[in-house]
Amino acid sequence: VLFRRTADMVRHGMVSGVATDTDIEVWISDRTLSDHFHDQIDRSRLTELNAQFARGQRPDPRGPQGRQIREEMAALTFPWKTPKGVMVGYTTTPEIDDFFLHSVIDSTIQWRDEAGIHQDAELGACTGADLTAVVNVLLSFYLKHIMFVEEAILRPLGVNQHMSLTIWKKRDELLGSLIAAGASSAVAEAALDLITVRPADAAFFLDEHTPGIPLVIEISEGYLLTPVSGIFRNPFHHIRMLRESASSKLQNAFREHREGWMADDLYRLFQGNRFQRVAGQTRLRRNGKTVTDIDAAIFDNVTEELVLFQLKWQDFSTSSVRVQRSKAKNFVNQVGAWGEKVTSWLDEFGVAALCKSLKLRLPSGELPTLVRLWAIGRSNARFQSYGYDTSSQVLVLAWPQFVRLRFEIGLGEDVFVQITDRAVEEIATVAKRTPLPFVIDNRGVRTVFKDIWSSLDEN
Repeated sequence: VLFRRTADMVRHGMVSGVATDTDIEVWISDRTLSDHFHDQIDRSRLTELNAQFARGQRPDPRGPQGRQIREEMAALTFPWKTPKGVMVGYTTTPEIDDFFLHSVIDSTIQWRDEAGIHQDAELGACTGADLTAVVNVLLSFYLKHIMFVEEAILRPLGVNQHMSLTIWKKRDELLGSLIAAGASSAVAEAALDLITVRPADAAFFLDEHTPGIPLVIEISEGYLLTPVSGIFRNPFHHIRMLRESASSKLQNAFREHREGWMADDLYRLFQGNRFQRVAGQTRLRRNGKTVTDIDAAIFDNVTEELVLFQLKWQDFSTSSVRVQRSKAKNFVNQVGAWGEKVTSWLDEFGVAALCKSLKLRLPSGELPTLVRLWAIGRSNARFQSYGYDTSSQVLVLAWPQFVRLRFEIGLGEDVFVQITDRAVEEIATVAKRTPLPFVIDNRGVRTVFKDIWSSLDEN
């Protein structure tokens, strides 16, 4: 997988290298350094910002309440002797279960949103909300199990820590636990079917090399392996990608609500009387035919600036370079075409006709002082490293960057000006990083990954 991905990056100019009879040395190309890490940095910055907002609002296993809960957990552990060694046994209480159920809920919702699974998505016999609830219960089970094992190994029980972390279950037992946690029998069955990876899914994993740890693996009929390591990576990405690969109906269900969902999220960032938010899509027409759509629009009653948005929700969770480049090309082409069509329409019909189409109320009776064109990509937005430059007519931002800038700027007098200036400045800034070399010896050839992975310095 690693060699194939690196070869694809070399093929597309993202990685450079030299080869001798015994060595191959590869490093990131200059083009890739320009923006390859920006979207990644923005996601981590927004995650940290969300964590600051949530701090003190949810149960923390490492906080004061968590330490008290863990003292109770320690008293409930005991050595569980088996023919294969001594494992960790424990009993629990409703208070402990509730603590862990609530401690993971923020992460569960954030992960679900990142994967683009709307709560109203119809996924067979369950909805996106049902799937989220079941995943939340599983994550709480796994975190609770890890904490019980941690407490047990601090006591003189002589247990096998690594074997104790492994959880094997019968499917009926896990269904019973989900039903006891509040899910109906039908919902528990349907959600567990979506989550569980089975031998029949092998074809997906042969083609898709994106790292992932399934929450539930069927190892034989009726018997499940539930890896606790599933809590360390967003599980919704793999659940969605796996099910989309096998069902066009589910693929459409996952994507159905995204445009409206993203517009709603956008408008929540601009609440209050200061801003006018245009409901629904607006079609710009010429001779009765649609020229293009405006996904969202916001008018600032104070500065009298108008921002037109194109909202793009593309899935970049795959690690396939070929698929990523294809999505990047589509994004850049569509954003460029949108910018040209809107500009051309404005040149022909004018700003007054635009305001009429948007049904704006102009406080001073004067036309907007400035019309801005912004495109927002839900996960990624900068693709120069893939070989594609975005249109100069449109300011392109990644959603994590846009949300962070909105929070950081706050109630500034010139909100749209400040967001624009900060975004342009960040785009022009090269990420500070430290290369992390790695060497693999394979079949007599030494491959030196001199500068492929990096430690990012965000200060």
